[in-house]
Amino acid sequence: MSFGQMVLLRVLVHKGRATPKELAQELSVTTGNITGLVDKLEKAGLVTRTRSAEDRRVVYIELTAKARQRFRKVQRAAVDMLSEAFEGWTQPQITQLQDLLERLSSNQTRAVVPPRRRAPLHH
Repeated sequence: MSFGQMVLLRVLVHKGRATPKELAQELSVTTGNITGLVDKLEKAGLVTRTRSAEDRRVVYIELTAKARQRFRKVQRAAVDMLSEAFEGWTQPQITQLQDLLERLSSNQTRAVVPPRRRAPLHH
């Protein structure tokens, strides 16, 4: 499974269902990219396409039971792995790590936004 497919599945886990346009906006890609990802995921039995009853032009992408089951397995494995990784850590240490990661994350967000040009200083 490609990284793009995994990200798309993760979005659907949180949204429940979405249109290709919504998915494209969420992932910052084109609807054409979404179509290719969904085609492969549908072939693998992980998503379905359903037309809206109100507007037949609207198509919703939803996870299948197979995809939800796989996600729960992966989630359990991740929790087990993290539990092992943090074995022996105290709650204050975990809290400190969380604070540092949040700080790092906020710095990353600022680093992605290009800095504003400042007017040259005149003396």
